[in-house]
Amino acid sequence: MREKILCPVCQVSFLLREEKKDGDEVICPVCGAVLIMRMDEEKRHLERPPDMDPEEEIRRRMDNFAKLRTYHFNQMKNPLIEGLLAKRERFGDFYCPCKIDHVQENVCPCLETRMGSVEQNGKCHCGLFWKEPPKNGEK
Repeated sequence: MREKILCPVCQVSFLLREEKKDGDEVICPVCGAVLIMRMDEEKRHLERPPDMDPEEEIRRRMDNFAKLRTYHFNQMKNPLIEGLLAKRERFGDFYCPCKIDHVQENVCPCLETRMGSVEQNGKCHCGLFWKEPPKNGEK
């Protein structure tokens, strides 16, 4: 059964290609978020796992997104994760560490990155995602 379902992270609807039941894990094919299927009175929706450790949540999302797009990371991955965790603690979500505005479009991976900035520029604005493996010393 194919149905469209909304990702609560990137706010994009995508086709659910296989049958999922309440409690099953779903990976958003747009942003890489790890989500849980929930059913309320015949209505299906996705939610972020409430008990997942924040560091595990953002690491899995970043790794899923990079894998979906065949992107690479550089040596700045861990400091950027620290920045994302600090933003989550202070502002409530994983807002891009190099963006000032704490709005839905700037939740990592940000809208700019999901819309192709890596393809155009070779890397995303903050340098987390790269089209090609970075050469030694590139940030």
